[in-house]
This record gives sequence, structure tokens and C-alpha cells, in this order.
Amino acid sequence: MRSFRVLLLGLPLLALSATHAREAAACGGCFVSQTENTQVSSHRMVLSVSPEETTLWDQIAYAGNPASFGWVLPIKGQVDIGLSSDAMFAALDASTQVQIASPTINCTPPPSCGNDNFAGSPDGDGAAGTSGEPPVEVLAHEVVGPYETVQLKSDDPQALSNWLADNGYTIPDEVAPIIAAYVAEQFNFLALKLVPGQGVDAMRPVRVTSAGSSPTLPLRMVAAGTGAVTPITLWVMGEGLYEPTNFASFLIGAEALTWNWDTQSSNFSDLRTQRFADAGGAAWHLEAGEPFSSYNVEGQLEYLVDYDPGNSGYGGDKQTPREEMSEDMMAMFGQLDRANLWVSRLYGELSRSALSTDLQMGAVSAQTPVNRFLQVTKQTGTAPACPTFPPCDDGLDGDGFGNGSGDGFDTELGGGGGCAMSEGAAGTASGLAAVGILAAAATIAVRRRRRNR
Repeated sequence: MRSFRVLLLGLPLLALSATHAREAAACGGCFVSQTENTQVSSHRMVLSVSPEETTLWDQIAYAGNPASFGWVLPIKGQVDIGLSSDAMFAALDASTQVQIASPTINCTPPPSCGNDNFAGSPDGDGAAGTSGEPPVEVLAHEVVGPYETVQLKSDDPQALSNWLADNGYTIPDEVAPIIAAYVAEQFNFLALKLVPGQGVDAMRPVRVTSAGSSPTLPLRMVAAGTGAVTPITLWVMGEGLYEPTNFASFLIGAEALTWNWDTQSSNFSDLRTQRFADAGGAAWHLEAGEPFSSYNVEGQLEYLVDYDPGNSGYGGDKQTPREEMSEDMMAMFGQLDRANLWVSRLYGELSRSALSTDLQMGAVSAQTPVNRFLQVTKQTGTAPACPTFPPCDDGLDGDGFGNGSGDGFDTELGGGGGCAMSEGAAGTASGLAAVGILAAAATIAVRRRRRNR
């Protein structure tokens, strides 16, 4: 019989963009600043919590033999199972990331040379069970996308382990006591594996919806197969700010940060690593907590399913990408009051011992937003020099701009109110900036016309 290795809560092997810093200069202000990317590779999950139901999303990634993949999750009662998309996780990640900006260096603005209209800074945002006493009851058995799923109930952990083993799920010795504990707590179990013939490239995030409000993350099942430290990013969608109630948590504010101009980064990562170490790997960083618009996710996904459905991650044999995306978004936001919608983003680097306890989340008594836009004020290293500007041209023609052409522009580099990054580069820098602005405006116009159609 083919053996399926149990992948508990689907620990992923994510391919994310490398951390890097970008230098930006805007003119007309005139200022110099830098930003830092805080994205890290981690296991990613989402909880949507309402009084009526709770939904857990888990982004599963697996790099081994498809025939060896298995996934087991403790559940309460029976659940509804659906498929999600990697694009949903990407949209949620992008709209909630911590943004760290360097101190701003205020520079002398460029000379206007009589042309103030061209000086300014750009705006930006942001099966049947086996017999035995007691038996294992199969509550539901269905194929969902690339997965064969089964929901199980038993009062006997040994009978449950035997059923899983008989049906191709190999249970590691260290997991047997965890299963026994969940059985004693009257949990049922959801198990899934790839349908024969499906490859790992067909794997998609899984969505599991249960009745009632249960803001709990079953960390005990994450422990199997993990290393010394397990990084996890968790988003909680609810009608207010959520925080851990049985784990320590901490914030990192801008006042604690120092920007190093030489490395183009802050000490954010070092501070967080130290806080995790001080807590013995049993704490969560509350990265962000703020009122949230569902359009931040829905808008991006709607554009993908309409204009680039192949990269939306949605759509199967039974549903169109639009239908499947709408079902996913209904599970995330449909039971919540969107006027009072909040997102809480947490990150943990959990030790194996910390995974012995399930994470319990609760609403924060003081609903104060957790700022994720951190403007650093303390600094070290050598700061970038302010840009320099050539003097204005003394010779003026009839149009008042000194080029003799009457067209309103100075043909000498740097002489017409532009902002040079360095001497000799003003024409190139300003020309590229103009092209970039026109290209961005054209792109926005095209997208709006497409949406209107």
C-alpha cells in the first residue's frame, strides 16, 4: 500500500522576493529617503472570525513526491472545504506589510529660474472506515479540486491512527500523543491527499469553514516535521483588533528603530529576533492592526480573474475563475460587517516547545490601531548627499527662459527648474521621470477603460 507522509498544517516551502532596500530621490521638496522591505519567508495562514462561522486558510506548499503528500487538521464538527489562491495571499500580504522609511534629509530646493510650474515632488502612497471497536466514523468523503478529502470522527485515538495508516497516512511516533490529545478534547479530523495522477504543481491553498466563532490556530499539529524554529505569518479578519490571549505578544514602534545609511536598512530585524529570543520562541509580533477595506484584496483578484485568469489561481472543472474567487471572498468577508472590518497581522518565530499549545486569539479591549508605517528618526552611518543644481542661465530671451527659442524651455541641462541627482545627469533623470509619469498615467487610463467596459 502506498504511504502518504502526514504534512500537518502544510508547512510550506515559499519562494518570496529577497529582502532588499531601495533608494529614492524626489525633487521639488527637495528630499532624500530610503525604504526597507520587511517581507520574510514563512508559513502563511488566515483566520476569518465572525459569530456565525470561522474560516481557516492554509497556504500549502510541498516539494516531494506527490504520492507521499498528506495533510491532517483537527476540526470541530463537520466543515465545508474549498480552494483558495496563492494570489489571495499575495494581495493580502502586499496590503498589510510593515513599511519602514529612513529619516528624511531635507535639501535646498532647486532654483526655479522663473519656471515654478516644473518644480514639484511626485505624490505616492502607498471511503469507508475500517471495522473495529470503537469504530472510526467517516463523516464526509469528497474530491475538492486536486485533493481527495475525508472527515473523520472517533473516540479512540488508536483506532483513528489505525484508520489513517490503513488508508495510506503514515503517522510519525511523535504525533500519536498529539492526535490522542485532540481526540480527548472531542475534535474530529480532516485528512486530504492528492488525487492519483495529480502533481504537486496542482496544489493550492485550502479553505476550511466551521460553524461558530473559534479564533484558534491548532499549533500542536504544526509541530510534526518542523525544525528548531517555525516562522508563521497569520492574518485575522474580524470586526476589531485581535491579539494572542495565551501567548506573549509585542510591538516594535518607530521610536525603537535606528537607520543605518551605509547598509540602507534599519535594526528592525535584529530587534525582532532579540524579542523572540528573550521570549524563548514563544511570542508573537503584532505587526499591524487597522481598519481594512475588503477591496484591497477583492479589487486585485477581480482584475486578475477578468484580465489575467491564468495567473489568478482560481477556476477548475466545475467553476469559472470569477465564481471560485467570489466564493472565496464570501467566505472571508461575507459574515463580517464590512463597515467595521479590521485586519490583524501577526508574525511568530516559534520554537518546537511553543508548538505544544494551540494559539488562542481574542479581541483587544482597547481598539487602537497598530501602525505599520514606521518613519525612523534615529540614524547612523554616512547619509546620502543632497543633490546639487547648476545656476540659472543669465541670458533671457523673449519667453523669459533663456533658450532663444520662445518655446518655454531651457535647453541647457539643469537650467529650467528641474532637480538633478548629480551634476551632468539632470537631463537623463528628469527625462526618465517624465516618461515614467506618462507611462503610469497611460496604464491607469487603460485599466479604467477596461474596467468601465
